[in-house]
Amino acid sequence: MAGRFRNFWLVGAFLLVILAVGLVLQSALWACVAAALLGIVGVVTLRGNRWRSGALLATALALSLVALDLFAGLLSPKAMNMGVVTRTIPQWWPPPDPILGFRPKPDSEVIATATWGSELIYRQTYHFDSAAARVTPPAPDATDTYLFIGDSFIFGQGLRDDETMPSHFTKQNAPAARSVNLGVPGYGPNHLVRAFEAGLLDRYTDRKVKAVVTWIIPAHLQRVTGDGSWLGSSPRYVLENGVLRYTGSFNEHRWSDPIAGLRYLLGRQFAFIDAIGQRQRQAEQIELFLAMMAKLQADARAKFGAPLVIVYSWPDEQTRHRYGDSKVEQPLLVETLVRLRKLGAPMFSESSATYGQEVGRLMIPHDGHPSAFTAELIAAALKKLLQGS
Repeated sequence: MAGRFRNFWLVGAFLLVILAVGLVLQSALWACVAAALLGIVGVVTLRGNRWRSGALLATALALSLVALDLFAGLLSPKAMNMGVVTRTIPQWWPPPDPILGFRPKPDSEVIATATWGSELIYRQTYHFDSAAARVTPPAPDATDTYLFIGDSFIFGQGLRDDETMPSHFTKQNAPAARSVNLGVPGYGPNHLVRAFEAGLLDRYTDRKVKAVVTWIIPAHLQRVTGDGSWLGSSPRYVLENGVLRYTGSFNEHRWSDPIAGLRYLLGRQFAFIDAIGQRQRQAEQIELFLAMMAKLQADARAKFGAPLVIVYSWPDEQTRHRYGDSKVEQPLLVETLVRLRKLGAPMFSESSATYGQEVGRLMIPHDGHPSAFTAELIAAALKKLLQGS
């Protein structure tokens, strides 16, 4: 009897240690490593063959999970900005928003710092106007307006206010053009569709909007299904008979569908679980992405009578390069771009605008976001495209 109570106390202590390791290190993988080590300890210290066999089985299971996760991790593409640490003041930025999940506050500013080891990559202050748009150079009220919507590429992460692509576009136009920078780091097409549906862009209907400009990257495919730790409160859409339907946030869906919620949580912790059914999930993401881009095009026409212009950092038939940390195979990305072109929206590639330039000048070092030089080149290419349309 005493031996049994001793075993219970030991197992309880082991479980507490494993839980503590997982919480402190915020890693299920390290929790499994701790479980494997403590399982070996249990084989030696527990009394009774059944207890020792159980400890041995737990060790084998934990080691199997570690091995599977390490193998899946080796096969997964590495993020371009791996090792970069980004901090903002205020710390929680962008702040929560009831419509889009997160969104900058009107009339605010944010200090953003990025480091790579001991090296300072950038330290910039982002300023926002009364409409929560990032500040761009002023232009006369009666001039033509161009809306820029998207993620950190449109926003100009790591750049000064006057170095972003929308700011360069304003400075390059004569007579002046008003650029409204509504980019927000971490956004996907689902955020943009919801912004139109919720009327967040209605304030610009009397501004002589000539074009709505966005910039797409392969990472947007994962964002339309909420595959990112920051996307839980973001708008979720499903396709029903080819029509997009808003269902609430990803968090709301995961609470209402515990299986989906559990799979998401386990997939966040274990790469091999995230890889299960990945091809089917990518097919779903592609269909959602294309439907959202079509909806954005239709909304831009309906609300402003303006075209949706698409800049893409994406492999195409000419470049055939892998972009960022996309998990989608290159041929599938190229095929997706071919289908996107069938919408008939004006499009041009980042690579065509930066062709022949020194590679080291095109990206912020270690960070992977477009540099001020690239933003200026993209703005020039956009101006040329719009003048010719």
